[in-house]
This record gives sequence, structure tokens and C-alpha cells, in this order.
Amino acid sequence: MYALLASAGFEQVSSLDWSPDGTLFLFSHQGQLHLASAPDGREARPVEGTMGVDWGRFDPSGEWIIYATRTGDGYTLWRHPLDEESERQELHTSSSPLRDPVVSPDGERVAFVALDGSHWDVYLLHIPSGEVDPLTDTSWHARAPDFTPDGEGLVFVGLWGESWDLFYFDIAREALEQLTTDEHFYWTPRVAPDGEWIAFEGRIDEHSDIYVIRRDGTDLTPFTNDRWRNAFPAWSPDGDELAFASRRVGGWVFTAQGTY
Repeated sequence: MYALLASAGFEQVSSLDWSPDGTLFLFSHQGQLHLASAPDGREARPVEGTMGVDWGRFDPSGEWIIYATRTGDGYTLWRHPLDEESERQELHTSSSPLRDPVVSPDGERVAFVALDGSHWDVYLLHIPSGEVDPLTDTSWHARAPDFTPDGEGLVFVGLWGESWDLFYFDIAREALEQLTTDEHFYWTPRVAPDGEWIAFEGRIDEHSDIYVIRRDGTDLTPFTNDRWRNAFPAWSPDGDELAFASRRVGGWVFTAQGTY
């Protein structure tokens, strides 16, 4: 492995994504989305109109980003072009809180979570029609979905009992599979471009580290092992590097490490 250490000093980071062309990071800092060069994280600049946003993701073309905001008495999913001359577009509005949107590999669908009564469930928005389909209907929370590269499934975390575990949902078969069953905390899973591995934040020992696990739930392996909190993994487009945010003494920094 090799590491590329980025600039430090970000006090509050809550998400990280790597652009499809490999040149940009998208991250939320102090509740506003920022773009920065990748993989060093330098030259960070805020995305206009994204105050109050703690999560953002690129679409597969890299031409726009998606995020959710509170608007008046409701909540809105936004399609926000990176072309500064274009206006952002409302994709979906709801009276229920919306969070954690992610765009499918074909750019035609958006998975997100919405608060249904007392718990969060996963939903699927079809962009061309505007139709929304519920994917899960559970008595526990589901958060932070991510599409598989073929677009046929979603990986997410669920509060199963007293711990957050990893789950896989087959969209066509409407089948839910639990990948982990233990007492540890897992968060923000990301599927590798080859579909074989899932990276995520795991709090198994005293500190949070980045772990990887096979898509079938086997071979749980630590990717980092240090005294910092390492979170929000994001794969490079070719899968040869894995970026993440690391909470150091001077603030959050971004690190990219080779995977092979």
C-alpha cells in the first residue's frame, strides 16, 4: 500500500466521494458541500447553494451531484449541475426527512432513505418518471445506501438490534441479505468498481478504521490500523486506490491508499 496525505484543518467532515474521472473529491465540511482536487484534497472550494448539506454524491457522468435539503415544510432531493451556468433541479420533494441519496450507475435512478414514522427505510426514485418505490419495510433503521456497479443491488447499513450491520438488497428479486451479524458499529459502505469488495468504517476495537469485506460477507479485513478515526471510504474509479477521511489532531485530512 502507499499513502497520499492531503491538507489538514477541516473541522467537521461528514461525507466523501471521488469523481468518476478521478480528478475531484466531493465532501461536506461544516454542513456545506465542497469540491477539491483528488487525491490530495487541495484547493477546496464550496459548492454554491449547499449550506445545511451533510451528504453529497457525484452522478456517474461526473457532470452533476445529488444531495438533500430541508425546504420550507418539507425536504427536497436536488440534481445540481457542476456547470455554474445551469440551475439546480428538484428531483423529488417529500414532507418526510430525506437523506443519503446515491445515483445508480446508469444515471436513471436514485436510492435514498426517508423517515417512515419512527424508522428510516430505503426508497428508489426513477428520475425520468419521478416515481418512487419503497425497497425496504422494516422495524429498524436503514442508512447510507450504495449501488453495486451493475446497478442490480444496494449495500447499506441497518440498525439490527443494538448494532449497525451490513446488508445487501437485490432490487429485482426484492430480497434482503444480512452480511454481518455482530455487536460492532459499521457505517457508510462503498462497493468497489469490480463489485467484489465493500469498504466501510468499522468500530471493532477502540478506534474506527476502514475495513473491507467481500460482497458475500466473507473475508472481513482491516484496511487501516491506527489511533485515528478513519471514515467515509471512497474508491478511485479504477479501484486501485481507496480514499478516506482521517480525524487527526489538527482536523480531518484526506488520505488515498493503494489497494494492491
